Amino acid sequence: MPFWYFFPVPQIPPEVAHQSNQVELVKYLANEGDKVDKGMPIALVENWWAIFRLSANGPGILKKTFFDPGTSITVGDPIAIIAADGEDIPYGQSHSVLEVVKMKREKPPRKGSSS
Repeated sequence: MPFWYFFPVPQIPPEVAHQSNQVELVKYLANEGDKVDKGMPIALVENWWAIFRLSANGPGILKKTFFDPGTSITVGDPIAIIAADGEDIPYGQSHSVLEVVKMKREKPPRKGSSS
């Protein structure tokens, strides 16, 4: 597999975004050397409002993880490298998919919003 791509922390949706652009790495759900398939969970991260699962958006092999659990990471920064065949790289789309696993707190409605 001669190609690779960074696996970043994607943008957090506004309904669960915090004042800072930081999340904390809870743990990796896959190990270096593991085969990765589209939709496979790679890591858990959290912010003040929620815990999120980051999943792969394409197949490959998890080649390298960058952080230890408990590390604060900026949204958009890569947390791993995935090696993939050129045709398997998710071109034109996010390389990682974020899913809310658990709400830690209820976020109040924004002022001026109709809810």
